[in-house]
Amino acid sequence: MRKENFKLVGLLFALMGRSANAFSTRMIPSSRPQNLSNRNGLGVSATDTVQDETVDYPASILYYDQVLDDSIPDGVVCARGVCVLSDYDGFDDDEEESENSLVDSVLNSYLGPRLMLAGASILYGTNFPLGAIMNDALPPSAATCARMVLAAVALSPFLPKLSPSLSGSAILCGCFTALGYTTQSLALVDVSPATVAFLGAATVIVCPTLEALVDKKPMGISEAPQTWLAATLCILGVGVLELYDPSGAGMLEVGWGDALAILQAIGFGTSFFLTERMMRGQPDQALPITAVQVSVTAFICMLWCFADGWMFQEGSSIYALPNLFFEPSIGIAAGAIAWTGLITTAVNRFVETTSLGKVASAEASVILATEPLFAALFASLWLSETFGANDYIGGALIVAACLANTLKPGDFSFLLNAEKDKDAFSP
Repeated sequence: MRKENFKLVGLLFALMGRSANAFSTRMIPSSRPQNLSNRNGLGVSATDTVQDETVDYPASILYYDQVLDDSIPDGVVCARGVCVLSDYDGFDDDEEESENSLVDSVLNSYLGPRLMLAGASILYGTNFPLGAIMNDALPPSAATCARMVLAAVALSPFLPKLSPSLSGSAILCGCFTALGYTTQSLALVDVSPATVAFLGAATVIVCPTLEALVDKKPMGISEAPQTWLAATLCILGVGVLELYDPSGAGMLEVGWGDALAILQAIGFGTSFFLTERMMRGQPDQALPITAVQVSVTAFICMLWCFADGWMFQEGSSIYALPNLFFEPSIGIAAGAIAWTGLITTAVNRFVETTSLGKVASAEASVILATEPLFAALFASLWLSETFGANDYIGGALIVAACLANTLKPGDFSFLLNAEKDKDAFSP
C-alpha cells in the first residue's frame, strides 16, 4: 500500500477532527423549550414528553421530543441513513402536481415504490465491479475524483436548499462519506468486489454502536435484541468471509485491502448515522444534504489526487475531466465513471429519496439490504469472479444480519417473556 494512501486516510481524520465542534454544537442541541401545547390536543410543558404510538421506545427528550416539529406531519420514514416524510411530495409545496401523471400513478401504487427501491439496490450493486474496472485503467484517486465531481455537478441545484443550521453538520458528514468512498476504492485494488460489498454491509453494527456511544441509547439485550442478533451474525459472517479457507489449508490471510473494506463500513456507517440524525428533524433536506456530502467528497478526492502524485507525471492529463472521455484506451473506464457518478450516485439517490416515503422503514431496509448480493452477481457476470464456500456462507450471514436489524424488540417478546417466566419460577 502506497504511502500517499495512508496520508489520505490521515488527512480525512484530521478534517473530521476539525469539524467536531460543528457536531457537538449543532447535531446535539440542548433541551430547548418547545411549543407542544397543541400537539394531540394536550397542554404540556417544555420538559414533558409525548409518546408516539408508532415507535416502540418510550418517549424522552433525548430520543423523541428533540426532533418534534409541529410544522411537519407525523411519520418519518428512515432507511440506511436517509429519512423522508411519509408520502412527502418534494420541495415545492406551492406547486400543484397533476394527480393523474404517470409518476404519481407509479408512486401511489403498491409495487411502484418497492420496485424503484429494488432498482436502486441493483444499481448500487454495480458500483463495486465497475470500481474494480475503473481502478484497472486509472489511478484510484483519479477514478473516484472524476466520479464524485460528476455527481456533485448533477446534485448542485440542491445545494442552495440546504438549511443553514445544518451546514456544519453536513460538512462533517461529508468527511465520513469521503472516508467511505476513498477506502472503498482503495480496497477494490486488492480485494474482490463481492468481498468489499459484503464487508461494507458491516454498517449494520456501526450505526447501533454510535447510537449507544453518542446518543446513550439503551442497547441491552432486552431493549434491542435485534441489534445483538445482527451484530452476532455480522461478526460471524465477516469471520467466515475473511478467515475460513474452504480448501482446508488453514486460515486465510487478512491484508490491508480487507482492513480498508472494514474502514469503508465505518465511514459509511458514521455518515448514515449523522445523516439520519439531521433528517429526522428536517426530512425535506435529504437531497441538499446528499449534495453537500458528494461535494465534500469531490473536494477531498481532489486533494487525494494531488497527494497521489499522478497529476505531475507526463501524459497524466488523460485521467482528468473531461479528457478521459476522449481517450479511446480508457473508454470502458470512462463509461463506468459516468455511470457511477451520474446514475448510481446522483440519480439513484433521487430515486431512493422519492420512493422511500411510500414504503415502511423496515421493508425499505430489507429491500436495500440486497445490494451486496447484486454486487456479487455483477462481479460474477462482468469479471468472471468465482466464489468459494466461505463467500457463500459469510455473505449469507452478513445479509441475514442486515435483515435481522429490521426487526423490532416486540418480535422477540416470546423469547424475552419465556426468560422472565423462567426467572420467576427459579428458587
